[in-house]
Amino acid sequence: MWYAFRESWSGWAVALVAVAALGAACSSDSCDEGPFGGATCTYGADVTTGDTLIFRGETVTYQAVAIYGVGPGVAQSIRWGASDSTVLSIDVLTDGTAEVEGIKEGTSWIVAFVNEAFRDSAMVTVVVRAGDRWVNTYTGTPAGSYPAIGTDSLVRVVTGGATPLLRILAPESGIGSSTATCFSAFGPSLGALDAAYTTGDQCTRRHTQIGDTAWTAPVGGAGFGVAVAVDGGAITVSTDSVFRVDASGAVLWGLAVGDSVRTAPVIGPGGDVYVGFSTGGADSVARIALDGTTVAWRAAVPGLSPGTPAVTATRLFFGRPGGIFALDPAGVVTWDRSFSADNPLATATSATSSPVHDNVVLFVQNEEALYSYGIGGSFVWAADSLGYGQTDGPVGAPALLTDGTLVVPCVSGAGTRGVCGVRQINGRIAWRSPAVTGTVEGLAVGADGMIYVTRAIAGGGSQVAALWGRVPPATTGWPAEGGNHRHTRR
Repeated sequence: MWYAFRESWSGWAVALVAVAALGAACSSDSCDEGPFGGATCTYGADVTTGDTLIFRGETVTYQAVAIYGVGPGVAQSIRWGASDSTVLSIDVLTDGTAEVEGIKEGTSWIVAFVNEAFRDSAMVTVVVRAGDRWVNTYTGTPAGSYPAIGTDSLVRVVTGGATPLLRILAPESGIGSSTATCFSAFGPSLGALDAAYTTGDQCTRRHTQIGDTAWTAPVGGAGFGVAVAVDGGAITVSTDSVFRVDASGAVLWGLAVGDSVRTAPVIGPGGDVYVGFSTGGADSVARIALDGTTVAWRAAVPGLSPGTPAVTATRLFFGRPGGIFALDPAGVVTWDRSFSADNPLATATSATSSPVHDNVVLFVQNEEALYSYGIGGSFVWAADSLGYGQTDGPVGAPALLTDGTLVVPCVSGAGTRGVCGVRQINGRIAWRSPAVTGTVEGLAVGADGMIYVTRAIAGGGSQVAALWGRVPPATTGWPAEGGNHRHTRR
């Protein structure tokens, strides 16, 4: 006979348990006669968790099941233990199951004895939720705000300075390669086959999955990111113009839109390009055909904050100083919300993040608070206790997770800005990252739930860090800055 283990989950808390390794220490007895006839050799217990991360304080119940031949039997006795009881608390229940809970950071073995003869074990590491898994520091070199995570799970960031670099990092260690590129203040965008697109002053570049340069076009600007076209080309912007680059790197067209471009470009569901700009101090949005021959409209808008508009099939949503508004495909402002109407702490000039949504509810952050609005503009809630504290420059956008929370930049300690988990339904904080040196500027969430952030540090330097997490990102709607964790600004 052999023994398998299954587990159930319950509860929430503020830290995680990461399964680092599985080991087998199984004894072997002579073959036993099972109740279904025939003899099977006993191989012992197999301890598995079914998940790489669990929260400390979340109760994990392991249940032993004895299998004889082709049918279930009953284990006569099950005994559980931990190699380090200061790290793991194990409570054996009357039915033979065990409730396992992380107590403090560290590692410990969970050990199971079945019928006092068959044993297996699993190594468990207890870590702080949203604490650093690894950190790369780039002294005197800024990093583009938003990391981009490929379908290959590799993390891609750009760093500036005298020699801008595209860095491709392993998610488990932060170790990787780098290659010369253009510097994008918002970070890279990713297209098909994990091709990375970056843009800087008169420079737009496409890299292959491994980082080699596929082509470089002599147009672009460092202030915003690249929108990736379905044919492998790109939309990029300079100080006052929008450019279309084809899949081979040839510049197809350029179009001056105003005195200064104010937002990243985005490609709508119909294939047209949308971009915000300013002329004579007045802000507008333009809709441009992908072939560059037609400007469908230029619409005056209430204002624009730097960022990327969020898109649905019938609406575009832009952040503006002190508020958020929506446009329809014809360029009509369908609604406009001032934060001050919903939050007494809000000011009319505060910078606003790129909005995100799940096709039902919008989320947007400014210096004073995090806000939730219905797609139609109805106010849902304001969470004014995040203590974001940003007073100038861009404000980091939230990212939606599949468990009904947001990950959002917030104050995590005195003088530092980390990340918080916030419940989408009411804006209450579910958890807050520990205080660290540096201030979070942007974030992305990997398919395995790991959180990747860029931090600004003293002296103009930066950090790229992986934070412990396990809840994967949402994929419905426009759930992160740029549309998804790849930040394609599609």
